[in-house]
Amino acid sequence: MNTLVNTVFGQVEGFRGDGFTCFLGVPYARKPLGDLRFRAPQMVEPWEGVLEAKGYPKDPMQANAVFGPEYYSEDCLYLNIWVPDHAGENAPVMLWIPGGAFANGGSGALSPEGPTSYDCALLARDTGCIMVSMSYRLNVFGFLNLNYLSDRFDDHVGMKDIIMSMKWVRETIASFGGDPDNVTLFGESAGGEAITTLMMIDEAQPYYRRAIIESNCFASYYTVEEEKEICELYLSYVGLDKDHVDDLVNVSYEQHIEAGRKLDAYVSEHYTGRCSFCPVVDGTFIKDFPTLADYTGFDKEVLIGSNYSEGNFQMMYLWNDADKYAPCLLRRLDEDKQKQVMGYYDLPDKQAFGEMLTDVMYAVPKLWFAERVSRSGAPVYLFRYDYYTKIQEQLGLYCCHVSELLPLFEIKTKPFGSLYAGNEAEIRTIGTRMRRRWGAFARTGCPDVEGCPQWKPYTEQERNTLVINLEDHPVVDAEAKIRERYAGFDRLLL
Repeated sequence: MNTLVNTVFGQVEGFRGDGFTCFLGVPYARKPLGDLRFRAPQMVEPWEGVLEAKGYPKDPMQANAVFGPEYYSEDCLYLNIWVPDHAGENAPVMLWIPGGAFANGGSGALSPEGPTSYDCALLARDTGCIMVSMSYRLNVFGFLNLNYLSDRFDDHVGMKDIIMSMKWVRETIASFGGDPDNVTLFGESAGGEAITTLMMIDEAQPYYRRAIIESNCFASYYTVEEEKEICELYLSYVGLDKDHVDDLVNVSYEQHIEAGRKLDAYVSEHYTGRCSFCPVVDGTFIKDFPTLADYTGFDKEVLIGSNYSEGNFQMMYLWNDADKYAPCLLRRLDEDKQKQVMGYYDLPDKQAFGEMLTDVMYAVPKLWFAERVSRSGAPVYLFRYDYYTKIQEQLGLYCCHVSELLPLFEIKTKPFGSLYAGNEAEIRTIGTRMRRRWGAFARTGCPDVEGCPQWKPYTEQERNTLVINLEDHPVVDAEAKIRERYAGFDRLLL
């Protein structure tokens, strides 16, 4: 592919890689600064001359104990594109939405030359799809709906950023050889939750064809009333009241850091299992909770999965207070049901608490979601990722949250890059197979690939699950024990 591309917004020049052409730091919206701070995104304006797209943008502004604010930026609405040499015309497109609890992360890098956590070069080469990664506003800048207090603020800003990136892909990706009618969203953790949220937003529906959802904590949402509580708490943490909310635009980075820490502590105790910043189900823009919604008429293929030991990630910093946090995790249940659920686990044992976190936050709502979507007749493919490295075993993490990203991206950056040291060959084998399956799904809507076991759709009648490990294993009702434990419940954290 030519490194110089003519788009509807202007010329973009990228660079050649090993088997792909790359375009880094392409703006999809106007800079959200000045009068556009805390506002819904506006489509990027056409530019004159050639846009040099040869370096990663900065990640969105966030709190980080290691790196200072100079490594991040509110000017963060950019995306990156990898076009494989063998893509051909009208190639499938995969749009990566990064996770990070709606407070951290992004698809940029600490420096223009990288590295980035989400280098999509391998994905592009192994799938034959055009890969796009994007960043969106996080924490207070994207997920605090203060519009009920002042018209200086818009609501759902972070989610609207993601939709704007989808619109940009729809209007522009053909210039790079992509098929705008065949876009697959894929994301992990908060990125996966963003995708299930997009499924609840009418405006988003024309801009994607399929969805891959990894390690989503389905219950990390607020109601409108809960969000008002969070907003007012946050304002108090930065020294403001409701009558002076407009002054938030002048709050320093250091004040935001401290306010975020205080909010984390509050949410951890009062909303255990949710992110401090998360989408708000208001019944209009975001219509419903994904595990409670009616998907009648939904016609998009969905691939969804979680890791066998997801909750061990959170367990590592909560387990010393398991007696405190286990009931908090089940605060929505009456006392008898709390006792029933907690009786399934050998609490406060460390691994037992991790198992409880896995079930309540990930595995059970994943099954509920898959059941509801499958009732629409749309194909649903379910997986469970079971592989863990020697280092993960030694740390007691096993196949915890983020584990499936190690092979999918072959992550080299901290803090996760070191987890697969000594198991590189196994990781590469698993990753190649995953990328081929993800690519097949993006291309056709079915994740079957030649030479691998068949992956059948999941329904309530045939609960087919692909267990991903050193080898793939199709299993019927792989999580029957978990499903039976929670039979009769319809919600846990919500």
